[in-house]
Amino acid sequence: MRSAGLVLAAGLALSACTGAAPDPEVSTGPTGDPTPAASASPSPSVPTKPERPKAMEREDAEGAAAAAEYFIELYPYVMATGDTEEFEAMSHRACGFCEQALGDAHRIQDRDQRFVGGTTEVKVLRRYLRDDLTGIYPLDVEVTQEASTTLDPAGSVVASAEPQTSAHRVEVGRKDDRWVVVAIAPRPES
Repeated sequence: MRSAGLVLAAGLALSACTGAAPDPEVSTGPTGDPTPAASASPSPSVPTKPERPKAMEREDAEGAAAAAEYFIELYPYVMATGDTEEFEAMSHRACGFCEQALGDAHRIQDRDQRFVGGTTEVKVLRRYLRDDLTGIYPLDVEVTQEASTTLDPAGSVVASAEPQTSAHRVEVGRKDDRWVVVAIAPRPES
């Protein structure tokens, strides 16, 4: 079983690591017809899309922090629904995490899998001054994420992640009058 979820650990795989889904176990019933393996518990409801904070309208460190929090809290909704439009609009083309997360969300949908859990809470630990050269606001954040599971169409677990809390550096900038996430990486040691 592979790890899934907003895995914000060292190396930052802040995304569902679904990889190639294994075929579900199949046994044959009394008639010789294949029967899928027992499925997991009933499907939970789809997570609610987080509310876009009013502070994101600001063009300062406060707006950057609100954008970073919103973007990370949007992650489980994106994985569970495949609704990547806003996540994609907030992803800078240089953001490796963003690219990986979007790819994972598309793979989950393409394989008719379900992403369950992974609700996140973000706490901004430190805001840094805007870099005059790049226009980027670096932020240190703490992310707490609930356990998550990716299920195949038959309900078998193909990936999971334990609940965890981890620290990261998020870099947020402005592009075309909107906030974009340029990078999410492990927080540098102080």
